Amino acid sequence: MTSQVSVEVSGIDFAAAHFVSEGGACEQLHGHNYHVTVTIWGEIDSYGMVVDFRILKKRIQQLCKQWDHFVLLPAQSKLIRTTKKAQQIEVTTPNGKYSFPAKDVKVIDVVETTAEELARFLCQKLIVNLSSDFPNVTAVQVALAESATSRATVLLSV
Repeated sequence: MTSQVSVEVSGIDFAAAHFVSEGGACEQLHGHNYHVTVTIWGEIDSYGMVVDFRILKKRIQQLCKQWDHFVLLPAQSKLIRTTKKAQQIEVTTPNGKYSFPAKDVKVIDVVETTAEELARFLCQKLIVNLSSDFPNVTAVQVALAESATSRATVLLSV
């Protein structure tokens, strides 16, 4: 008999700044203390697990650590443009220009740095990260909360 079992890890946090362009305008630069919860579905392996919790949590933490205490900028935005000049990242938005030290910025391959896009990006990266070690995994869900009342959840099949 084949059955799907889910396992969940939470308590993974990171802090980052961002802004989102929408409708031709751009939000003011602001930050969040993001909270990540990951649920993995799959078949129980010969060790009685879907995935080892310690390994799963460590890999999620490694992905999130890359964004912790950075300004997150989108690489694919129609309205936000980034240019690297010397040691600075220059950002042009419909509302003005910013300049950040390059060491403080992460440009991410997303349309916008919304919770939805960041959750999707993390979910895709986690699937790639886990696939060779855990072939029994069939789906990955990432929930990314930017506040106590605002959360985006993405579920992707492997």
